[in-house]
Amino acid sequence: MESTGYLGVQLSQDAIIVGGGPAGLLVASKIAAKGHKVLVLEEHPEIGKPDHCAGLLSSSGLRSLGLSPPEDVVQNTVTGARIHAPSGHSILVERGQREAFVIDRRRFDAWLAEEASRKGASIVTGERVSEIGKQREGLRTVLTKANEYQVPVAIIAEGVTSVLTKKAGLSTVSKSSKYPAYQYEVMGADVEEDLVEMFYGRRLAPGFFAWIIPLGEGRVRVGLASKNKSKIRLNAAMKSHPIISERLKGAKIERGMGGTVLVGKPIPKLSADGLMVVGDAAGIVKATTGGGVIIGGLAALEAGSVVNQALQEGDTSRKSLARYDSRCRSLFYRELETMHLAQRALSSLSDKGLDSIIKDAHEMGLLSIVRKEGDMDMQGRVIRKLISDPRMLLVGLKALRYINPFL
Repeated sequence: MESTGYLGVQLSQDAIIVGGGPAGLLVASKIAAKGHKVLVLEEHPEIGKPDHCAGLLSSSGLRSLGLSPPEDVVQNTVTGARIHAPSGHSILVERGQREAFVIDRRRFDAWLAEEASRKGASIVTGERVSEIGKQREGLRTVLTKANEYQVPVAIIAEGVTSVLTKKAGLSTVSKSSKYPAYQYEVMGADVEEDLVEMFYGRRLAPGFFAWIIPLGEGRVRVGLASKNKSKIRLNAAMKSHPIISERLKGAKIERGMGGTVLVGKPIPKLSADGLMVVGDAAGIVKATTGGGVIIGGLAALEAGSVVNQALQEGDTSRKSLARYDSRCRSLFYRELETMHLAQRALSSLSDKGLDSIIKDAHEMGLLSIVRKEGDMDMQGRVIRKLISDPRMLLVGLKALRYINPFL
């Protein structure tokens, strides 16, 4: 893997991936594994840095991606989640088995890069793509400060910035669907080491929630995403929230990091002539939690399969690459739409409405459905199962009176 610069990297490539995050690295691995020449261009000096993710990945999701991270990547495992209502009432969702890995995102991304390199992909860091030209004579021009590349396929995996996606003439994730997030890694916390905790409340985190993710041995990630002022809200919660502050009493902050959570839907068009968009840039993210590594990775693998077929056929036109759009709609869009609607419904409720939902779901025995049908990544199935249950209708009717009238 090249660390910086571009010396020794051939300019004749079959595909260029712009961005060295999980989606970009997974699609690079998929294409390179078929013997095609693949180049990943990452603007930062090092893969995995800076990291922005809470680092919670389902064990089933990793299996679906064909990934088995090494021990030095995995920091902890969790069996369930404790969900806190604004009033302090909580419910526990677990199935008595390992549900998720807490990973070190810097090491995880670096490991994915090593896997992509092992399969034949070239990776250059410290090289920022400034523009992707229109397809001419079957080739796209990819411009950086140092080089001009001519490739049959360019794949944008730039994350939430969407600068190149917009320049290419494609729709981008709307600004209103991008929520600021902030989190700290803290040592000396008093938490249950095998449970994630989620805290809801319009005063605490309007539009989203706060979280505590155990890393093991008293270390945690504590974070918050909301419509605005996420860092200010997180600092206030760590000082005065009745539960969060108690968990962190006497704890010491090791480092902090900011990021962006996406709560919208995928962009309407994922491909053009000689061009694709994957991952966060495509909006392929769970609106309920902001997680995109698994579902975005699965979609990226579909993109890789389509590119391989297109290169084999010698046709990288929009008509050929649009098979990626079709597969994503067929495989993922129903799930993504359902999660988006659920997120909007929760965001519309006042604190009393959130209390009502959590308390009544518990008292009416709906947690059994979640435990039986729950899937951290494809949450649409359990959401639809809940909605179809008559007990959930009662829960929803009781909560309707608490819809925020200013939304």
